Amino acid sequence: MEKRQRQQFWTLALVAACCIPMQGLIAQNGIGYPQEDVVKVAEVMPVLKTCASLDDRTERETCTNQGMMEHVMQNLVYPTVAQEKGVEGTVFVQFVVTEKGSIGSVEMVRGLETFEKSAVTVIESLPLFMPGTNKGKAVNVQYVLPIRFALGE
Repeated sequence: MEKRQRQQFWTLALVAACCIPMQGLIAQNGIGYPQEDVVKVAEVMPVLKTCASLDDRTERETCTNQGMMEHVMQNLVYPTVAQEKGVEGTVFVQFVVTEKGSIGSVEMVRGLETFEKSAVTVIESLPLFMPGTNKGKAVNVQYVLPIRFALGE
């Protein structure tokens, strides 16, 4: 039993030694932001530049959410193949609002591949943001946005 435990220990140690240094490489997203350089929540969240002049923080965030939703609704192109086949579904698109206020690292993380190109394209075309900040310093902020593809009657 002791010999088997030692073998398991060394196997585990070998796996850990190989995988832990690679985490930094694996944790890279589309345009090269290491995960530790991206936050999911900032002290001050990014807002669309068109909403930045609002005084109230809640109003700015509401304006931003509505602006993103309107942008997606106005610019989303339903794939012809999906329309013809009557395919509907929801995709989840992950992206980063960079410390410069632009959109980066856009990728579909869940959903039908049929909708991927349309979903990624509409997110890449979002207007500029005022970047999010932590302790007064601009930071990269990650979002995951669900996009519903539904055929009207």
